[in-house]
Amino acid sequence: MLLNRFLLHLFRNNKKNKNRFNFVSIFIFLCYNDFGDKMKKAKKINSQKRTNSIISTDNEMSKLIILILVVALVFALFYIITLFVTKKDDAASSNNEENTEVKIQYEKILAGNILSQKNDEYYVLVYFDDDKYVDYYKNHLMYYSTKDSNSVPYYFVDMSDVFNKAFISDKSVLNVTNAKDFKFSQTALLRINNSKVISTYEGNEQIKGKLGRMTK
Repeated sequence: MLLNRFLLHLFRNNKKNKNRFNFVSIFIFLCYNDFGDKMKKAKKINSQKRTNSIISTDNEMSKLIILILVVALVFALFYIITLFVTKKDDAASSNNEENTEVKIQYEKILAGNILSQKNDEYYVLVYFDDDKYVDYYKNHLMYYSTKDSNSVPYYFVDMSDVFNKAFISDKSVLNVTNAKDFKFSQTALLRINNSKVISTYEGNEQIKGKLGRMTK
């Protein structure tokens, strides 16, 4: 618009130099058009750059979001697998502990309960920690229970247990009808039938002899 006014002004003030005016006008017009084309191209290039920059930024954001989602998914799967394995191990451990506890409760009893076990017939090994043959006795009883499918069950009474201290004496009393009357001065093997003491073996020689006959 400004250029047009400028050309009109030149035309009015330069009627005598018409040829010069035409040359100057054409030159200015060409320069103006060339400059305008360059400006348009520059604007178009800048616009394309901004568009490409926006597209590139969007692509980078998309890649970042996808990466975050993949990492989160991997951690979630790892957590679920770890939780499952942990619960499985805990369950197995709990079952093992329960089975072990039942087994221990079955084999080890207190002196006051010698005559009140659920089996009709069973053996009870009452032992002292200072008896060097205790492991020998236990191993033979274990072998006896695996050797014979009809073997009589057996139990252990550990006289070092605080609840059995009252049954320790200098002189043994084994043939009783009431468990509270038991007294033990050394390791003894008892055979119980229907809550009654039917056989007693006391001391190393007697116990080893009985266990030897049981495991033949």
